[in-house]
Amino acid sequence: MAVNGQSAIWRDGTETTSTDKIEFNEGAVINTNGNLMTTGFVIASGIARNERPGALDKLQDTGASGITITLTGTVADPQGDNTVAHRFKTWLLEKKVVTSTFPKGRFGLRLNDFDVFDLTPTAFLGYMVENIDFRRDGEPKGKLSFVMVLRFNGDITNNGAEPNVNGEYEW
Repeated sequence: MAVNGQSAIWRDGTETTSTDKIEFNEGAVINTNGNLMTTGFVIASGIARNERPGALDKLQDTGASGITITLTGTVADPQGDNTVAHRFKTWLLEKKVVTSTFPKGRFGLRLNDFDVFDLTPTAFLGYMVENIDFRRDGEPKGKLSFVMVLRFNGDITNNGAEPNVNGEYEW
């Protein structure tokens, strides 16, 4: 598949080889596309607390404990079996990993306006879809709002290496 939309999420493989892909912000909202309105990113640190009676507790940095990405958007035509809404449901109900090929997660993401969290799934890292919150906003009909939460799984340090020469963690 060609890279068309400003952003995309796909399951299995690379963006150009996946046959299970949703592109966002590519003109009008139609059955195979949607619009992303907001994206949110949370990198949480694991802070261990060691209790000390009578004194301040000692805190210990145990590294990153998780990376969560939230995509908020809309898709068209939520009715029928060949819709983005049905594809989302399938993604949630089927396995999030493919043990032999994508043991860490089978979802990839591209955000053209904020590429720091772009990721193509590999044997070392991937995204999992944690949940999708669907909202029917009333008028206009034929539109479905969603909030999708993705979780990063795998090695955050370039497959075991330290950050690159620019101090960046590139995936």
